[in-house]
Amino acid sequence: MRPITPPAMIGIVGAGQLGRMLTQVAHRYGYQVAVLTGGDKQTPAGTVADIEIAAEFDDPEAVQRFVDCVDVVTWELENVSLDVADVAIAASVPVRPGPRVIAAARDRGAEKKAITSAGVPVAPYREVTSPSELEEAVIAFNAPVIIKTVRGGYDGKYQVRVASSPSSEFAGIFESLGSDRLIVEQEMLFDREVSVVVARAADGLIVDHGVMENVHVNGILDTTITPADILLQVSAEAISIAGKLADHLDVVGLLCVEMFVVGSELFVNEIAPRPHNSGHCTIEAAVASQFEQHLRAICGLPLGDGTCRPAAMAQLLGELWDTGEPDWIEVLSDPKVSMHLYGKREARQGRKMGHLTCVDTTPMLALEQVLAVRERLL
Repeated sequence: MRPITPPAMIGIVGAGQLGRMLTQVAHRYGYQVAVLTGGDKQTPAGTVADIEIAAEFDDPEAVQRFVDCVDVVTWELENVSLDVADVAIAASVPVRPGPRVIAAARDRGAEKKAITSAGVPVAPYREVTSPSELEEAVIAFNAPVIIKTVRGGYDGKYQVRVASSPSSEFAGIFESLGSDRLIVEQEMLFDREVSVVVARAADGLIVDHGVMENVHVNGILDTTITPADILLQVSAEAISIAGKLADHLDVVGLLCVEMFVVGSELFVNEIAPRPHNSGHCTIEAAVASQFEQHLRAICGLPLGDGTCRPAAMAQLLGELWDTGEPDWIEVLSDPKVSMHLYGKREARQGRKMGHLTCVDTTPMLALEQVLAVRERLL
């Protein structure tokens, strides 16, 4: 693969905080960046990019304009039309990661089939297409179960938990989720939630950031520590699973694999072929952050050292703004804590507005510090 070198134009599909942080790293390397936003203007990524194209992902004219000005296309999100990939490939513009992995990650049915075809376990599930099939699946799994739409949904959106088998409610549940296809998953009684972010180069070289341990609140990632507090053999297996999936899907770029730890077993929950919120610790904890590794991989540059020092991350959500702008002096008065704000214009309940990170001698010490600072902002 011929390297794509500065000052080439990196094209990012999506323009949220992940695109913003990828753009900042690209600029540090001397690249230019164009973002296709999906329609919004003055987006977190668009305000720092060289070009912001505020149009829908399936707008033919905008997609062509985007492809015409970039040297490589990459992704900040996967719940998008693949029209961009089709146009880019027709124009001989490389798309990394390729459309195969995006197609798998954006559809939970395709995602689970892709994971299991690699020989990797997932929670027991069924894909259903009617209220009667939904009822059969809930009964077969002996509720509680999690019911999810196959497309869309993040941070706990477009999914419901069913604790028993309320037959009279299945039609209502099916209709409320607004989909003709749903995934019914057996609820996992897991010990921990972990994730592994790996970078994979075009030649197949894989570099990982270790294993992150995540805590979600109301379906939204709240905190991450690294390394995860799990057995060494479980950690090694988690890293192996992430690498196996990156190879199986022929990823060029990043792949984040979220997993449940059940005793000494691992079950994959979701994959994301892009930088991930659980990888934010890497910005301060690793020589080469997840954003830097993604940029290197898609541009054909040598991968960096992803090894992380003990670290923690705490998310800053929109409710911190309920009484006005938080007192950032409280954050900056702690010299060990780093602050990242995403430049979003409107704070809403549950919306990711920024995060705090800390590097220390142990992940728990780092976690204590970011939580203490965040608590002072409430």
